[in-house]
Amino acid sequence: MKPSLSQKSGLASVASLASVASAAVAALFIFYAPTAHADTTAAADLDFDTPVSSHFPADAKSGGGFGIRLGQQFHVPLLVVNPEIGFTYASFSHDETPKVYRGIVGVRLGVGEILRPGVFAHVGIGHLDLSPPSYVPDASHNGFTYDAGIFLDFTAIPFLNIGIHGAYNNLASSDSVRSFQWINLGAHAALVF
Repeated sequence: MKPSLSQKSGLASVASLASVASAAVAALFIFYAPTAHADTTAAADLDFDTPVSSHFPADAKSGGGFGIRLGQQFHVPLLVVNPEIGFTYASFSHDETPKVYRGIVGVRLGVGEILRPGVFAHVGIGHLDLSPPSYVPDASHNGFTYDAGIFLDFTAIPFLNIGIHGAYNNLASSDSVRSFQWINLGAHAALVF
């Protein structure tokens, strides 16, 4: 059975309406796309540091540290990418008082709006500073450093993000010292402007 002329014109009307609706939806996505924005971030970390290397300094104990970071946060709904540079300091209890200074560059990636879990990683140059007794050669050295970790931020306060974090850190070895590894747990706050 062949469609009648009125059925053909009805199908054409539906097809025309579908075409117009599709064009309207496409135009809406093209011209009313959610806007991304970028903000500067200045952050400070307070850390509890504990060594995880089983080698030199073998009996280093836990200590404290801090970090400062400056970045540019790119934000689209539900996703934040924050490339950043920073400086970190960690001190450990031991006769040789190991201290680690690091200049780092890296990125943080967060998902969510009010509670924002995420991951981060940095690379850089670090310095392991040791104060050995006078009869022991000084094994202080500079080397490549990296870290990787997770965080959870609370972002409901305008211009301020607060959160907690944990990370694995590594400072490369030298001729006389194997790599120094530690974990840190801490809290942080970031001004977003």
